[in-house]
Amino acid sequence: MDSSYWANLLLTINRFLGIFPSGRRGFLRWIHSLWCLFLLLYIWIGSICKLKEFRLDMPTIEKLLYLMEFPGNMSTIAILVYYAVLNSPRSYEVELQIHRLIKGLEAKAIRIVYKKQGQRTVYLMVAVIVFHGLCTVMDIVYNYNFDFWTSFYSNSVYNLPALMMSLGILQYALPLHLLCLLLEQMRISIEDLKLRQRPSRDITKLDAGYESAFAVLVDAGGGTSLLIEEMRSTCNRIDLIHKQLLSRFGLFLLLNMINSLISFCVELYLLFDFFDNPQWEESMLLAYRLLWLVMHGGRIWFILAVNEQILEQKCNLCQLINELEVCSSHLERTINRFLLQLQTSIDQPLEACGIVTLDTLSLGGFIGVLMAIVIFLIQIGLGNKSLMGVALNRSNWVYI
Repeated sequence: MDSSYWANLLLTINRFLGIFPSGRRGFLRWIHSLWCLFLLLYIWIGSICKLKEFRLDMPTIEKLLYLMEFPGNMSTIAILVYYAVLNSPRSYEVELQIHRLIKGLEAKAIRIVYKKQGQRTVYLMVAVIVFHGLCTVMDIVYNYNFDFWTSFYSNSVYNLPALMMSLGILQYALPLHLLCLLLEQMRISIEDLKLRQRPSRDITKLDAGYESAFAVLVDAGGGTSLLIEEMRSTCNRIDLIHKQLLSRFGLFLLLNMINSLISFCVELYLLFDFFDNPQWEESMLLAYRLLWLVMHGGRIWFILAVNEQILEQKCNLCQLINELEVCSSHLERTINRFLLQLQTSIDQPLEACGIVTLDTLSLGGFIGVLMAIVIFLIQIGLGNKSLMGVALNRSNWVYI
């Protein structure tokens, strides 16, 4: 099966979950829009009811951080549903622009790009569905002992929004992977050009015709300059497409990372609290918390990593272009323009809503915030235990 089959299957799943435009007009579009709004309203009502039903005895700040996951889910899902209901042609323009760029490659390169994209799509789609399926099973087994309606309600509030958000991230990540594959093919082309620039072994530097033969190989008829200029234009369009994707998904990615960071902090603190006073009969709850830690931490890392791959490809392009032989001022100017454009793009990585730099170097900031919040929660927990101990001791005092 080719990549288009898996891409269409993933889009069908996204449309069924109400987080991708139907691509239709007329009556079918309105039916899909109503279905999207129904799912959004269902998740919102379920989340609000869950907030009202929450009765666990814990400090106020801890309870606030724990419950922030629900409004976070509601807002991020609302953004996806908004674009699905809007059904703007811009949702497909980006994909069309990427495919136009791919069509400009050689036939063999096109097959390689689509094959790798199909493999990537299958891998991510299966990983997301299997992971959230496992979370659903854990929720049913641990909490409700196969009580269908109660577990259905719980999974509708927790695992359904989580699945929708994960698939929403894939809507951003898969087009970026295509852009990364395009840059990879450009790198391969420059490597081939570098090999073609080598003079024949029959000609040595002592031969009178070495310099002329070398010049012909390096920039025969200006072909090298034309190829570099085409790559520069393609790279510029890749940057524009990347910005278009980020303009659509920027707020969604930002809210997603904030929501995942807060949830990760709370789950990590609860994990610490579990080992502080272990109750091994609750080991199923421990496994469930570990799954949610993997999910929230994986989302933050994945969002940053997919952008990092593009930066890495651009760095590789810079290195290879610097290794090209230059024999004319025109070729030198063309290469310098390309290098300047790449260097500017590398030095100014894109940001989500101008707040979070989409680079794995930002993980240091996330870890700093994570440790600060977890230590703060631990201190509150230890303080409450100390106060409870004092109150218990006072209750055992004997007054004379």
